[in-house]
Amino acid sequence: MRSLSFLSAAISALLVRQVAADIQITSPTASTKWTGGTTVQMMWKDDGNSPSLDQFSTFNVFLCWGSNDVPMCDQILGPASSKFSANQLNAKFQIPATVGGNGDVYFLKMETIATAGGYTWNYSPRFTLSGMTGSFSAAAIAEQKKGDTSPPNRVDTTTGATTTPAGDTGVPYTMQTGPTRYAPMQTQPGTKIKAKSASRRYPTSSVSIYKTMAPPAVAQTTITMPWTYTVTSKENTASPAPMPSDDDMARFLMRWRD
Repeated sequence: MRSLSFLSAAISALLVRQVAADIQITSPTASTKWTGGTTVQMMWKDDGNSPSLDQFSTFNVFLCWGSNDVPMCDQILGPASSKFSANQLNAKFQIPATVGGNGDVYFLKMETIATAGGYTWNYSPRFTLSGMTGSFSAAAIAEQKKGDTSPPNRVDTTTGATTTPAGDTGVPYTMQTGPTRYAPMQTQPGTKIKAKSASRRYPTSSVSIYKTMAPPAVAQTTITMPWTYTVTSKENTASPAPMPSDDDMARFLMRWRD
């Protein structure tokens, strides 16, 4: 009996190891102080949760500021859509000094893209940057005044995930930046038409015609927020209508049967 219990425990441990894990960022931490314009090293580890790291194919790292409700993660660090390896636990990149001001309001967002579809977002604690030569927008300052100190919540849209993104999916597509764009959840039509007149959801956008060779496209991937609802269908039990009868056409077709 004891041998059977030991065997069950061993199998359970093996299964747990096979489903682990997602990313946990270990550097930077809340005590990290980096300088704008320098090359720094980000580090992470297996956090013991699904999905397994070998399910990911590429990743992106973003420098963020703002609040947990509205994380502003437009500045990508390093190459876009870098190849991801389950054995890779760090990445180096340069912090651009012009993207913002000094302060302990910065954090990193690591986006890992799953081969089978979906992605995860993991965030670092807020850390300090000095030597910065830029400034924050009024919107960023307003968000930072909320005083968030913990990282934003982790997001997982891979198969079997229970968390969904909230920030970027609510931003109109044309206003998003970075190599990965996010589309809102696809909605299903209602059972009744309540609108009496058509209205524009978003204002029109301007169009610029290129007169010289354009640079390479920045957007590389669009990820649509997965459904949080289910769609049910019902069999149509109505009898099919009989074939229409047309004596003249029937006689016409009979002439060409040979």
